[in-house]
Amino acid sequence: MAPLALLLLVKIVGTLAAVAMPMLLLPIRRLDQLSELGPSNPVLYRLYGIAMLALLVGYTGGLVQVFAGEFPVTIVAMGVVSNGGASIALMAQEQTRQRRIALAFLASITVGLLVASGAQAWALAPLW
Repeated sequence: MAPLALLLLVKIVGTLAAVAMPMLLLPIRRLDQLSELGPSNPVLYRLYGIAMLALLVGYTGGLVQVFAGEFPVTIVAMGVVSNGGASIALMAQEQTRQRRIALAFLASITVGLLVASGAQAWALAPLW
């Protein structure tokens, strides 16, 4: 498996488990507690979950490209904007344990995508 494939796989599984599925399946009361936003419009949680699924469809398409030996330029750019933007937004907030974990995950994905973009041959080369 190539380094970029592994990175995309981690992003897909991590986001699916920690964001998309909870936003789509957890009770609204629990989402209000987790988000630290207080009572909100339940539709916003579900729409955010759907948006995350849409991004994961893009990442999955990028993973397919990597397996075909192609560098997924647009998917990597999407990932840098998405994860980098979310990292910046989280840095502007008061840091809680939950936010620090999310920030570390998102920033790591961003750095990994930037490294892959600058070293495309390495990013596509098999690790084993």
